[in-house]
Amino acid sequence: MPYIAGSLHLIIAVFFAAHALKTGRSTYWIMILLAFPLIGSAAYLFMEYLPDMRMTRGGRKVIRAVTSAVNPHGDIRHAEQEFERSPTAANRAALALALSEAGRYPEAIEHYEQCASGSYEKDTHFVRCLANANMMAERWAPARVTFERLFALIGEERKPDDDLGYAYVLSQLGDAGTDDAFQRAMRSAVGPVASCRYAQFLETQGRTREARELYETVVKQGKLAPRHTVDMHKVWYKLAGEAVARLTVN
Repeated sequence: MPYIAGSLHLIIAVFFAAHALKTGRSTYWIMILLAFPLIGSAAYLFMEYLPDMRMTRGGRKVIRAVTSAVNPHGDIRHAEQEFERSPTAANRAALALALSEAGRYPEAIEHYEQCASGSYEKDTHFVRCLANANMMAERWAPARVTFERLFALIGEERKPDDDLGYAYVLSQLGDAGTDDAFQRAMRSAVGPVASCRYAQFLETQGRTREARELYETVVKQGKLAPRHTVDMHKVWYKLAGEAVARLTVN
């Protein structure tokens, strides 16, 4: 039995080592993974592998499935107990966050709607959380309404993620203001995400040349960006590179 467990740990470590090589991670990960198969694999999983998976819808589903298997209702149960003990807006928001992270968006939205009502209807944190929860649930029309409600409260004091979220929602609705919204998002953005999202939208509109040029700009910026920036956004730089190759061939 110990032999089987040790072999399994080694297989997992080799899998992560191959992933590290394929995605251009630092070589120190290889040494850590092979020298400490169990601890190294756990560290790689949470520091490198899962953040990559969170960038895709399929990856988020896998993460939720793994989380549910390991700790099916732990965070939610704790948040529910705290809310029952003290039903404050803060505890309700904590419960909504736990539900959202578990992919239970309809329930999370119900709680965020309660948080962002009454005496807290102008609380920008709660309204922002509600907008994002609607977006994650793919409730595009309510998400748009909530983002616009947020913008009415904060004026020009928007966060980059506010602009990007709003632009993405408009793109899903096919709204005529999508171009302007993405242009604003790119001006306020730090990193390549906004540009890649806009390029994806341009592709869906058949504006291939504009999309390719934008992807090419992202690739060039990636070659000049600091290492920590590249590591943080490696999925998007890779996406841009692959898109350039694909669109150049086509």
